[in-house]
Amino acid sequence: MLGPYRVLDLTDERCWFAGNLLAQLGADVVLAEPSGGWPRGYAHQAYNRGKRSVTVASAADVTALAATADIVLHNDGTPFEVDLAAMRESNDQLITAHITPWGETGPKADWEATDLVLFASSGQLAVTGDSDRPPVRISIPQAWLHGCAQAAVAALVALEHRARVGHGQHIDLSTQQAVCETALSAILYAPAGLAEVQREAGGVRFGDLMLRTIYPCKDGYIIVTVAFGPMIGPMVRRFLTWMHAEGFCDDDTLNKDWVNFALQLQTGEESIDVIEGLMDDIARFCLSKTKAEMIERGLQDSLLICPVNTLQDVLDSPQLADRDFWDDVDGTRMPGRLVLAGATPLHALDPAPDAGQHTAEVIAAGDVRLASAPEPLPADARTDKPLAGLKVADLSWVAAAPLATKILAHWGATVVRVETQNRPCLLRGALGHRDDVPDQENAIAWHSTNANKMTISLNLAKPEARDVVRDLAVWADVVVESFTPGTMAAWGLGYDALQEVNPELVMVSSCVMGQTGPFRQFAGFGNMAASIAGFFDITGWADRGPAGPYLAYTDYCSPRFTVCALLAALDHRRRTGEGQHLDFSQMEAAVHLLAPAIAELQDTGEMRSRRGNADDEMVPHGAYPAQGDDEWIAIAISDDEQWRSLAIEMRRDDLADLDTATRQERRTELDEIVTEFTSRQNGPGLMYRLQAHGIPAHHVQNSGACFNDPQLAHRQHFQWMPHGFARSTVVDGVPYTLSAAHNGFEWAGPMYGEHTMEVLEDLLGYDAERIAELAVAEALE
Repeated sequence: MLGPYRVLDLTDERCWFAGNLLAQLGADVVLAEPSGGWPRGYAHQAYNRGKRSVTVASAADVTALAATADIVLHNDGTPFEVDLAAMRESNDQLITAHITPWGETGPKADWEATDLVLFASSGQLAVTGDSDRPPVRISIPQAWLHGCAQAAVAALVALEHRARVGHGQHIDLSTQQAVCETALSAILYAPAGLAEVQREAGGVRFGDLMLRTIYPCKDGYIIVTVAFGPMIGPMVRRFLTWMHAEGFCDDDTLNKDWVNFALQLQTGEESIDVIEGLMDDIARFCLSKTKAEMIERGLQDSLLICPVNTLQDVLDSPQLADRDFWDDVDGTRMPGRLVLAGATPLHALDPAPDAGQHTAEVIAAGDVRLASAPEPLPADARTDKPLAGLKVADLSWVAAAPLATKILAHWGATVVRVETQNRPCLLRGALGHRDDVPDQENAIAWHSTNANKMTISLNLAKPEARDVVRDLAVWADVVVESFTPGTMAAWGLGYDALQEVNPELVMVSSCVMGQTGPFRQFAGFGNMAASIAGFFDITGWADRGPAGPYLAYTDYCSPRFTVCALLAALDHRRRTGEGQHLDFSQMEAAVHLLAPAIAELQDTGEMRSRRGNADDEMVPHGAYPAQGDDEWIAIAISDDEQWRSLAIEMRRDDLADLDTATRQERRTELDEIVTEFTSRQNGPGLMYRLQAHGIPAHHVQNSGACFNDPQLAHRQHFQWMPHGFARSTVVDGVPYTLSAAHNGFEWAGPMYGEHTMEVLEDLLGYDAERIAELAVAEALE
């Protein structure tokens, strides 16, 4: 897809993943290495595959390489002399991306940061873990990977803009903001007038109700989701029918109205005791089954059941094997293609290169491969919205794919969201409502996820409504859908059928497991995809069961990968006129975030699992109590100088000379000493104090603290948008700015069918008679 383009990768280990994503999509990625080469660890093995390595001897080498590049990726702290502005001045086609912890400007721009500190600052840490212990991070570092994925998206947005306006630009990316999205919708609660989300290991708490999701079974752990509404309620009843048949559920419980149970709880017709009793019954039932028995029945009856996979389970996955996901890299299985692309299949990447392996062919030979930019649009047709004119028919729902189309809408694409009141999107009924008023027009996750989109209400059970979708496909450049595999084809709306009416169409089919394979019919959400991909087993404490990251973790990871694949396919279409179908698996994309640990497992036999907040190299390293109820501060000491400074702050000069090895041996003792110190301190105050002395630290921020964070405010991360029902509501923005492009939303996620007439009349050109026929056929519902 990206075959004509060259990327110069000036990043270090923290940010290699950005270039890896672009390499997967076909770009020529040149990795710059210092004279001694980068460390050859598991991160190098995982994220430098498919790149060419050049040893950089001087600033002149960097300048020469940048002159041949389309995109330059950079993060601070590398040994290279980098002047991104000068690079752009000498190459006006160049796109430069600066991946930073906090953004290039703002009150925290120069602060220290680590994985733990970034998670603490971004809302995710506060809501992950056991309520009776400190907040806990995912045990395999993730924060920089989120920044990298967003950097790849930003680079492709800028590349699309370059094709329109004829010049490159600069990207300023905040990793803090990139991580904030992983806390949806909890991060939006404070400005919505809602109580802060309380962390609960193995479940989600809604006020007094704790919905447990993780249960032990005979040979591990299993996720069973119990929730309500027209979509999930019938699944719950099917699960209870199985329990009832085996004597684990009584008649009264089986025959509850599980579709309307949430409303009955609110009105007092039902009580929390019913749910608590049901969860006890489920716990007894799961202990009578193996994971395999539960999964087999879940697939058979379309139940919300999935395993808590270890990394070894991920490696052994029959679904990944069936879809030929793994690349064989010198006998080691590594995560393979990002997406199954119909017209431009992604190829297996070469092994990570030796240091300087390609220096001669790239520098000494004067290898120049600057892509020739297409003729830009006429001056009067240019716009500062990079995706203006892109037309998207969005048939996705809940969060993963809609968050991808949100990015497109943010940058100016016209996105038409198809929905129906007969089967409301789960986001309308769950994850928080303004002032706790449970109206479906009042849902904060819907408001944010569908910002800047138009909506049309169609009852897809009616053939007349499906005719409208077919016309939308003729109008659109892109169709995005996230139905169960086979549903679109059964309606006559599969890719083959839509391509007949629009040969240049790019269609994305997004689901948890992909369109093929033995698990293709898997019914589940992002929390279940995260569990299958291995994230639940690596989050929590070693002496307790898995906690899992907050809510639907992979729903928030996968949109970045979806947009990367989609924008690359559109770039290919612009050059060739060829559309294609993209089969996107949420689970497969997420596995890339665990690639170094998967390589380590195969090399050493040691499998990473949950370990609280412990770190291989940094100590002390954890979330420590501060003054107040459930107040914490994250501290991550990465070198001896930082430890000396912290010891002096704690007035423990007797410990100031402890080296890293000694601190590792005395980890437990030092954690107790730090705890005794921090527990007497105000969390935000201590954060500023420690950062002033160069110590990576951050108050563990919940929604309210994030909303008032001066750095996020400076970056305008939270924006008040107009809404017809809520008057105004908060939408979270993208984590990067483009120097030559407009950045922002104009309205929040719309009300039911708000733009139906506008879409039918203005976009599709229907006359009054055609619209009346649709209304009579009950297609517009």
